[in-house]
Amino acid sequence: MIRVGFICDTFELGGQELGCLALLQRLDRTSFAPYLYTFRPGNLLDQVATLGIPIVVGYNKPPSDRSWTSTDETARLEYLERLAAHLRNDHIDVCIVYAWRDGILAAQAAKVGAIIERVDGIDLGSRIADKSACARIVCEARAVRDVILAQRSILKCRREQMKVIRNGIDLARFNPSRYDREQCRAALGLDSQEFVVGAVSRLAPEKNLELLLRGIEFVVRKFGNREAPLRAVIAGPDGGAQERLIARAARLGITELVQFLPATSEVPQLLRALDAFAITSLYEGVPFALLEAMAMGLPIIATPVGAIPETIDGNGFLVSVMRPGDIGSALQRLRSSVPLHAALADRSRTLSRRYGLKRMVREYEALITSVARPQPAEAASPAHHEL
Repeated sequence: MIRVGFICDTFELGGQELGCLALLQRLDRTSFAPYLYTFRPGNLLDQVATLGIPIVVGYNKPPSDRSWTSTDETARLEYLERLAAHLRNDHIDVCIVYAWRDGILAAQAAKVGAIIERVDGIDLGSRIADKSACARIVCEARAVRDVILAQRSILKCRREQMKVIRNGIDLARFNPSRYDREQCRAALGLDSQEFVVGAVSRLAPEKNLELLLRGIEFVVRKFGNREAPLRAVIAGPDGGAQERLIARAARLGITELVQFLPATSEVPQLLRALDAFAITSLYEGVPFALLEAMAMGLPIIATPVGAIPETIDGNGFLVSVMRPGDIGSALQRLRSSVPLHAALADRSRTLSRRYGLKRMVREYEALITSVARPQPAEAASPAHHEL
């Protein structure tokens, strides 16, 4: 039995955390014993608890609080020592560290046999500045790997440490044939004749959702909005930009065309109600929302940042992060051409088959096995911890 410690900052809703959760849910428990160590809590922890996985929460500050004080810094330093003790007492064989700088130090102090860093997105590539202790550095896309390798002398890593494991999604759940389109649209109050573009995202400044709003205003101003009326649905938790986005929609005169929804667990149903999916971020890795939208057979409109250009392949438009006319023109082409819309939709569904969840889990299991140096089985005594 290989004991695997998953180390992260928080377990709040986000792409990195969702990827970790999917792995925790699906690891072969006859061969792997997972443990979760998170500095701060998050709303995904309840799902981990149902799995019977030991959980350590180091500090009670909610992840929604973005401030950082000397008290927080003291708590971080104290947690470093406690985390090392937990890893040692739990006899962890392999650690997977998600952008938590102290995870490497704690694993080294605990003499964990192998350390794996998981990098979700280019912006997280240098979060751990010294990668020399890692047996492997797992990236979600080639673009992320290449950015790290370009800085390998600074980040103290080697080409042979690098491995790409693409994110995976549940292709059975995200299958458009499982959901009645008209029912899904009716649940959102959408008319069958409307052309609906959507985004599923944290409402945060870096998601650049104002670009989508300005693109909608461009379409309405330039082409009118009578035939196949354009509507937008933006769903997700407030990441600091919701108030500004609502005000922006009002200033653009499109308030009636934009529906803001909170985060939902019924993402497939929401996606089934859409005609197109937009990602307007200033930076990204490989967003789960993008893969899910592709699996649901939606044409994509996205900014060419991070690993998005290597994900989009004949199934959508890549548009400037600065010019709303680009996204507006893409929306107009999609709503005015049924053949184009159908072709891009079919291509999205086909491409999504590359991103199956079973494939992702198999690759992680093989990687963990390849680097592990298991301790004697009798040493393990799993327990649930709360700090």
